[in-house]
Amino acid sequence: MKILSSGNAVLLALAVTPCAATADEITDFYRGRTVEFLVGAAAGGGFDLTARPLAPYLSKHLPGNPTIIIRNMPGGAGVIMTNFLASAANADGTVFGMGTSNVPYEPRLNTLSSDGRNIKYDPRTLGWIGTPVREPQVSYVWHTTGVKTWQDLRTAKIRFGATAVSGDNAIFPALANHLLGLKSEIVTGYKGVSEILLAIERGELEANNSAYSTLTISKPDWKRDNKVHVIMQFGLQRLPAIADVPTILELVDNPVDQQMLRFFLLKFEMHRPMYTGPGVPPARLAALRSAFDKAVADPDFLAIAKRAGLDINPLDGAGVARLVDEVMTTPQPIVDRLRKTLEDSALKKN
Repeated sequence: MKILSSGNAVLLALAVTPCAATADEITDFYRGRTVEFLVGAAAGGGFDLTARPLAPYLSKHLPGNPTIIIRNMPGGAGVIMTNFLASAANADGTVFGMGTSNVPYEPRLNTLSSDGRNIKYDPRTLGWIGTPVREPQVSYVWHTTGVKTWQDLRTAKIRFGATAVSGDNAIFPALANHLLGLKSEIVTGYKGVSEILLAIERGELEANNSAYSTLTISKPDWKRDNKVHVIMQFGLQRLPAIADVPTILELVDNPVDQQMLRFFLLKFEMHRPMYTGPGVPPARLAALRSAFDKAVADPDFLAIAKRAGLDINPLDGAGVARLVDEVMTTPQPIVDRLRKTLEDSALKKN
């Protein structure tokens, strides 16, 4: 057996002690605390139905096992919740949120206000934890309309429901109208996807744009029983589950428009991002990231997600941060073209 000299023993102790102390500090900090998990969307929608089963497993894998409670804070496609995180929430690691992937884009596109006055955060200063889901959005139309393909929308006037002008459920039907010559009407002002789906069932609306999992989780019988037809995907590639449905990228011929769309469709590689506000101590952010990584790989959580119809396809916090950086550093001409395209799509505030 090799005996350490007293000098080496001291050096070893100094190398080990800070890591052990950090772990103990994290455990001591979170033990017995209540942590708020803010969801920037209404209860009952895809974001909410992802966050609620995930929360107990975040608690399980976070040192100290704090109680994690869900608090819905809808509005502005996640911007209201993110503004709260950035300007009003405790910056100690006891509050984090799940917003939409519009959050990193809004400071560049200014869809909520042309001068950016409604934005109280810088995406590069947020503490990105990860995303449990990466998936495109899809357009689906109620079966009684007779619409079965995207080409039918060149003549049929279908009403899509939407939350806000900055929400994906408004933006993507409007982009399809503009780029493909479709005739869809977009009705904004709904509090969340649950209201939109109910409005479709009662005949107030005929279509929606959402994550595919929102459809399969919230209304599994709709797809199973052919109550809706999925007519278009908004992602970089087709989902295997609906491989016969084209993406908008495939349908747009102009190379410049394709480049613009690729920039915008990066959002679905971080579809339901989780993050803290700025200023959270690095060790606590690292603990939240580690808890997330372990939670989305936990066999018990994955079994629950599978039963619920949720396809977990995670990306860690560092990966989300890289995508956010790409969004923030994309050349201005591409951003300007997308902004002008959105303006030309006649997507106006109600």
